[in-house]
Amino acid sequence: MTLDSAMYKELLDFITWQKLVSGIVLVVVGTPLVRFARNVIHTFYSPLRVIPGPENPHFLFGHMAAIQATNGGLWHEQTAQKYGHVVKYKSFFWTDRLFTTDPKAMNYILNNNQIYQKPDQSRWLLKSILGEGLLFVEGAVHKRQRRVLVDDSTSFSTFLP
Repeated sequence: MTLDSAMYKELLDFITWQKLVSGIVLVVVGTPLVRFARNVIHTFYSPLRVIPGPENPHFLFGHMAAIQATNGGLWHEQTAQKYGHVVKYKSFFWTDRLFTTDPKAMNYILNNNQIYQKPDQSRWLLKSILGEGLLFVEGAVHKRQRRVLVDDSTSFSTFLP
């Protein structure tokens, strides 16, 4: 039995279509699985593992549902009262989050923003709501924008009575 050109072309189209679909499925399913596995493995070797915090209520969403269900940071306030000034909790895909109510630690973190950067989800949310302004940018761009803002406000105060 011989393959004529129409059957051969149909076979090649099927193989190419099959590879395309399997590649898309691999990317759509594989990327979140790899990210999740990386975050789970990182949890066991992270220096954050010794910081106290509540148990993870959901393997995929972490504490985010409880945080969004409360108003005005009530969850953070209650958690800080129970676990202390520095607390570790889980975000989406088993990602560790850290928050603190210690003024010295907050001062250090805010003054060393090249080390302590915002999580990707927070950056995306801030960018979509506020744009790429002073609250969004980090590092050298943040310092430049802050310097311009401080210079403008101090020069403006000279015109006030």
